[in-house]
Amino acid sequence: MNDPQQPTLTPLPEWESEAMDILDGVDYDAELGLQMARDAIRVSNGELTDAEFHEKYHEDVLAEFGEDNRPTEPEGFDDG
Repeated sequence: MNDPQQPTLTPLPEWESEAMDILDGVDYDAELGLQMARDAIRVSNGELTDAEFHEKYHEDVLAEFGEDNRPTEPEGFDDG
């Protein structure tokens, strides 16, 4: 999955605390957002596929928002 020609994204050490400050007081699950952000970086770095990312968070997104309309749904994904 990793392409040695592509640079690896490395988040700044303070990004999580800044993200928590931004998300403080929102009506949604901030921890879920942070987990998804961490794994989005893993997708960008080729450590996780789009399909794996979608499947990993599908149930959590359904529970949080009542639907999962993310554009990462892989073709043929069975959510039932």
